Amino acid sequence: MRLSSVLFIVILLLNGLFAVAQSTGAAACIDQAHKVLDEAFTLMQKHYYKKDSVKWDELVTSAKARISNSGNCEGAQEALQWCFQQMKEKHSFIMPAVKADAYNGNINSSTPPLSQLIGPLRSEMVAPGLAYIEVPRVSTADPAICKAFADSLHGIVKSYHQSGATKWIIDLRNNTGGNCWPMLAGLGALLGNGVHGYFVSFNERIPFSYKDGAVMQGRYARCTVSDPYTITGDKSIIVLTGPNTASAGEIVALAFRGLDNVSFFGQPTAGLTTANATYKLSDGSMLVLTVCKEADRNGKIYEGRLYPDKYIPAGSDGKDIVKSSAIMFLQVD
Repeated sequence: MRLSSVLFIVILLLNGLFAVAQSTGAAACIDQAHKVLDEAFTLMQKHYYKKDSVKWDELVTSAKARISNSGNCEGAQEALQWCFQQMKEKHSFIMPAVKADAYNGNINSSTPPLSQLIGPLRSEMVAPGLAYIEVPRVSTADPAICKAFADSLHGIVKSYHQSGATKWIIDLRNNTGGNCWPMLAGLGALLGNGVHGYFVSFNERIPFSYKDGAVMQGRYARCTVSDPYTITGDKSIIVLTGPNTASAGEIVALAFRGLDNVSFFGQPTAGLTTANATYKLSDGSMLVLTVCKEADRNGKIYEGRLYPDKYIPAGSDGKDIVKSSAIMFLQVD
């Protein structure tokens, strides 16, 4: 047999082995995707807050078909996002493995910049006795980062109060959500001790509250500041909201509902007034699943947007009409 013929046969064998390897790899990916999908559906059918309204058999069958047709390792994530669309579920989603690790503080090789995890925390004394604080998103559950944020926010409130602030503007317009606990702990001196709202599920109503530096979910402390500060005496608060106030940002807004001398200025919120729980899946991704509704301190359940007491359209040409209106209102008050 000539050398060229031998080489041709070898090439055919190698191509065949490569094709088999590709086929085996694709099959393994599809198997893994089906496994992740099964894990997610088990959790969804048990914990999803509208589970009784979903036709699970039809949804599971369609999702599995999408995975089989996709033939890639991300098939489960794509299928689950599709499922949420079919369910008309706007708040639940799948967080990819890399983002899930960053959110949970599980990054060993490199830590994401803090600016990716927390928005800018801005504040100023805009007039004698009148403090302004912009409370940003907190996109991490890392305990150290959350505690540091809560301490920083709590310290700002303490500093302004000791400087004579009795009137406050709490700006949530850029708070797109994340982790509500460090936000609530940081604002605890303004919220005061007591129950500030409820998480309402199928057969229970769990309060979220603040007491002496700790923000609680039922009996469990979720975030505690290092140096609790208490504000006594009268205070007036205006909370600013808008269409970017979402999820955890809306929980913070809800916590101020029903407090004496609190008003809401701006535009309606995003309408994600439900609470999510997180579940780690075997591929490293995380199921962020809506598990309950939210209620204010008086037990009123909110489904959809939170509407301000005073609607003020967003400004233009760099003018912040909402903030300036709040300042004028408090100065006259």
